Amino acid sequence: MYSYVFCNTLSISLSSAAAGTVRYRDAARTGAPMAMDTQRTIVSRLLDQPMSLADLRDVTGASLPTLRRAVHALRDAGWLHVAGREEATGGRPATLYGIDPANHVLIGAHLEHPGMRLVASDLPGNQLDEHVPPDLDDLDPDAVVAQVEAYVARVATRFPTRRAVGIGVASPGYIDPATGSVITIGRVPSWSNLPIRQRLADATGVPVSIGNDVDAMAAAEFGDAFDDRTYVYVGFTEGIKYSLFLHGRLYVGPFGNAGLVPRQLLVSNGSQPGSGDLLTVHGLVAAYLRSVPTDAVGAQQLAAETDAWSRFRALLELADGGRDERASELVHDLTHTVAAQLASFVHLVQPELLVFGGAMAGAPEGVTGAIESALRRRLPTLLDNNLVVRRARATSPSTAAYGATRAFLQRFLRAAGPPLARVVA
Repeated sequence: MYSYVFCNTLSISLSSAAAGTVRYRDAARTGAPMAMDTQRTIVSRLLDQPMSLADLRDVTGASLPTLRRAVHALRDAGWLHVAGREEATGGRPATLYGIDPANHVLIGAHLEHPGMRLVASDLPGNQLDEHVPPDLDDLDPDAVVAQVEAYVARVATRFPTRRAVGIGVASPGYIDPATGSVITIGRVPSWSNLPIRQRLADATGVPVSIGNDVDAMAAAEFGDAFDDRTYVYVGFTEGIKYSLFLHGRLYVGPFGNAGLVPRQLLVSNGSQPGSGDLLTVHGLVAAYLRSVPTDAVGAQQLAAETDAWSRFRALLELADGGRDERASELVHDLTHTVAAQLASFVHLVQPELLVFGGAMAGAPEGVTGAIESALRRRLPTLLDNNLVVRRARATSPSTAAYGATRAFLQRFLRAAGPPLARVVA
């Protein structure tokens, strides 16, 4: 068994002092001294699309003999297969190699607090299985470890020919990126300085990585392809969380959740202290239910929903088009408060793409359109013209758990370790 510690390393190089610029460089993508070995680089590149040996030589810088040996070893170990041939241009068409979807499995766990969600996917990212353990409203750490261990066994039974590569965990709160310990989760005081990554690795015998849950949603949204732009995924749950990609590389900060704006700071003009609680998934719904009769049509619609995100989106539906006066008032306040926060962020970072995610991913177009309009009114023309805004395309309840598998795989491929053909045997 091999042991891995997954760290998020950002290599920073300074140009001349006169230029005064800072360049962020992804060592795993540029072939710097701490770059991946050839086999890991090949798999990382083939996650984007199938490639020929000549294509791989261009993007890795390795010689053809080295690439042939590495590809042969990866095919024997079940990581790669022949995905087809290039279109003929007069000579013999080149063989295209791609990720083999049949031999490995990744496990994802979203610690939702309350509850948790588990998924299994193959290497290319196709979801194979999903499980929501019942009666886990209060996530005791021992119960989490037991549920994940049981799910790994369930997946092994259901897919006996697949080998488990590892487990990706998505969690709220502050996380030590170096150790994988949960430092603290504000709404769950019992989760403090908890070495959950190590406990899961010890229980299951496979590598484990852990990251912020909104960052995992962003991983599901943007996939494995490398994009050199600066862009942001905006999650809205218990506040606003910006998942920021600086020149294509996720910035997590020293506590694993950089970009979090807590609900205490989400206060609109003239609001009383504490009113930020109303501008969250749970708080907005609670404020609405306190202000309407229990037999009101809107209250009955929300009561019929089974989880907090569904109730939140149902409330947005009531507000969209003015169908419910009280819902419209609350959502109007949310719209302008969120737009003001987004405008401050865009002024500071100047992203080229902003994606509405989290609970806003499935919001009515009228609501997200109103937020975008209010945002753009707060921007100068230059920033407005530079910014593309859209809603997230990954909107399923398992988005964070699935994204945790993609985040795990990316970290796994960047981690120092033996060649992949000798791993997960």
